[in-house]
Amino acid sequence: MATDGQPRRLPSIWRGCESVGRPQGRQQLRRVLFIAYLYPPIANSGTRRSIEFANHLPDNGWEPVVLTISNPDSRPDRYDPELLSDVRAGTRVERAPLATEAWAQRLGALLPAPMGTRVAASLAWRLPALWKVPDDVAAWRSSAAALGIKLHREQPFDAIYASGSPWTSFLVARDISRATGVPYVIDYRDMWSPSGDAPWEQETRLQRRFRPHLERKTARDAAAVVTVTKALVENIGARVGRDDLRCITNGFEPADFAGLPQPVDDGKVRVSYTGVWRMGYGPELLYRALRLAKLRQAPWLDCLAVDAAGFKPGPAHEFGIEDRVTEHGRVSHAQALGMMGRSNAVFLPVSEGFYASASLPGKLFEYIGSQRPIIAAAPANSEVARVLDDVGGAWRLERDDEEGLLAVLQSLCTDGAYTGFTPRRSERLITYTRAATARQLADVLDEVQARPHPGRAGA
Repeated sequence: MATDGQPRRLPSIWRGCESVGRPQGRQQLRRVLFIAYLYPPIANSGTRRSIEFANHLPDNGWEPVVLTISNPDSRPDRYDPELLSDVRAGTRVERAPLATEAWAQRLGALLPAPMGTRVAASLAWRLPALWKVPDDVAAWRSSAAALGIKLHREQPFDAIYASGSPWTSFLVARDISRATGVPYVIDYRDMWSPSGDAPWEQETRLQRRFRPHLERKTARDAAAVVTVTKALVENIGARVGRDDLRCITNGFEPADFAGLPQPVDDGKVRVSYTGVWRMGYGPELLYRALRLAKLRQAPWLDCLAVDAAGFKPGPAHEFGIEDRVTEHGRVSHAQALGMMGRSNAVFLPVSEGFYASASLPGKLFEYIGSQRPIIAAAPANSEVARVLDDVGGAWRLERDDEEGLLAVLQSLCTDGAYTGFTPRRSERLITYTRAATARQLADVLDEVQARPHPGRAGA
């Protein structure tokens, strides 16, 4: 969004992308209850999908009323108030607290101040830990469902949409649908049930017991099920017993890249990584390659500068490459875009295990939008490779190929080019814009709203 009140002028490659949606004129918008726990000011990769879907749905005949959490975790690594500026003007946002917050306040009120205040704060923190099925925000279910039903009674909705994870959002959608007869759509950004080989996937004993039944029941009753990759369509569909799942990938917002800074001509080749670093996912391959180049005293290394953001600084020191890598910690979305713009290339890893071939990181689409060459460490049969083959603009190597990555970096530093690079195919880019993906979601909502729904009153 422009901050000076003036519209941004899009780069020529993006002209026309603004008009992907269907102009509505004076047409009456239908209403969708848009359930998204991850929504500004929550800083999470899943937040971006919800922001842009809600922003573009009005251009496609649907008015979203966003239902999200109140009082989200305000720790700096999970909270970014700047994200609120990305919400489309006029979007109605309703916020429901964890039910445990209300319980804690009631119990604290029974005690004299200031003890009651301290007790309430302690209980609000401890009570949610008592029940974490299907996930850590299970205490949001009853309060969010109650608010959604209240909103429907005030002005009825034509459809309900829920984004997960957290999976409690799906249960909220089902509860409201059962109470109102309004059909619901669930959108899997990743897998509810663990793949079995992703290092970060952990379940409690109760989650392992109850989650499969909750997932099947919720997916069975949904009017439509959406997910983000073709691999997940097949995997989730087989697990929940449906063969009609729809794939709507993540995307990018062309306006985000208007006025993007350009690489500085100072003799340095800059490579950037903007994203998290957790077990099984992160820029470890890039760090290992840099350490190897340093051990070999590669002469071209002097012209290479790496910027990394999205995680706590420290790994560069552990790898002994702090003289080559600047770690910026967590940065705002705008700062991350600026870092991409100043780069000569961007680095994209994929996760370990099942997700190495099945996932499409949201960062991929912002990298595509930045028009910077992408160095992707992803299997040849992966969803990432499929998208990069479609749009071009990347070098692809296997996720553990240190020597291959060294060859790419050396070529960038010595020749400024590499034979494995394919120029971006501008005619394919429009299919991955947020306007185009929101159009696909609107089509799903159109279909759901038009057909009879078993739970709809009178159906």
